[in-house]
Amino acid sequence: MVTANLQIPNPPHSLVRVYGKKTCNGGYSLYLNYTINKKRHQHCLRLYIEPDINERGKVDKLIRLQNLKAMNNAMTRRMEMEEHLLDKMTQEDNLIPKVLLINYLNDFIEESRTFRKGNSYAFILQHLAYHLKRFLGGQINRVTLEDVTPEFCRKFIVYLKTVKKRDNKKLSPTTASQYLCFLKSTLNNALKDDLINCNPFDKLKKHEMIVRADKPRCYLTERELMRLKAKGDPDSVVEKAFFFACYTGLRYSDVSQLSWEDLQIENGNMEMNIVMKKTDKCLKMKLSKKAMAQLPQEIERKGKIFQLPSRTTMMRHIKQWSMSAHINKNVVFHTARHTFGTLLAEKGVAIEVIQKLMGHDSINTTSVYVDVTDKAKDAAVDLL
Repeated sequence: MVTANLQIPNPPHSLVRVYGKKTCNGGYSLYLNYTINKKRHQHCLRLYIEPDINERGKVDKLIRLQNLKAMNNAMTRRMEMEEHLLDKMTQEDNLIPKVLLINYLNDFIEESRTFRKGNSYAFILQHLAYHLKRFLGGQINRVTLEDVTPEFCRKFIVYLKTVKKRDNKKLSPTTASQYLCFLKSTLNNALKDDLINCNPFDKLKKHEMIVRADKPRCYLTERELMRLKAKGDPDSVVEKAFFFACYTGLRYSDVSQLSWEDLQIENGNMEMNIVMKKTDKCLKMKLSKKAMAQLPQEIERKGKIFQLPSRTTMMRHIKQWSMSAHINKNVVFHTARHTFGTLLAEKGVAIEVIQKLMGHDSINTTSVYVDVTDKAKDAAVDLL
């Protein structure tokens, strides 16, 4: 052992390692180095490696023998410490209760129904549970949260890429990606409940995940809105609600619950003041003339403004209405919200203002409406 080039024989992937700190006389003081709960620990062994080559370049055999004994003692202490840490980690693992994945997911679904606005989150979790049952088959009542490893996640990704629906079509990348995100969210919740030590999805690389298809948002142009109006029924409450959403950006959940009490006259203008159902955020907005024109002419202005039919009936009406206007787009009620954001962007409204009017938390969400239209880009190029 030459102290000028000290090499310590630590095994690969060891929990505890021996390392040396150089001393003032050219030797080394030996330490143990290990990590517990993401905190690094250092322990001085009070064992020393002394210089074993004299000024003439000759080896002092006695000092070298002492150094070998010191190193042997250090490695023995390293093994003892590693055994102690492994025992401690095993005991801690045994304290974690073994919970079935499907039972925890079902509890998470009920929790989502209780504490989240709307049922969309719980609805997707139910679909996730259905695919997990298909994926695991008879093992569904044996797989615990601890069994969900990175390799489990990789196999589930392969399943989502290849499984076929009842119509013999594969899941779209967007749907498959959504199921993965919801499984990751479920495991994050289990991590917060101290039922697992880490989320296995954090061990996966980005390219292993399923990427959502980058689809453009469906919106209507002003010309298409005119065609809808020409083919529409002026007495249809569904069409009035749809146009109202086009000029306010409200979601279906907010339009369906909008009441006359949410509207007030201030400074000669009619203003809408609501709490959005999806985000629980307050939205205060002046109603435009086009939006006000969609309000029913009620004598007693009390209760809900739009008495809408069932969602299925409403969606069927919108589909037939858009087809009669020869609009070759997948028009749904939420298309009205996209239309509102896109029309504002096309008219040059600042993205920060659109963000406030639509009630977005992040401006990144609003930026989609700016990117979806090329009119602003064309106008900018024409300035050159």
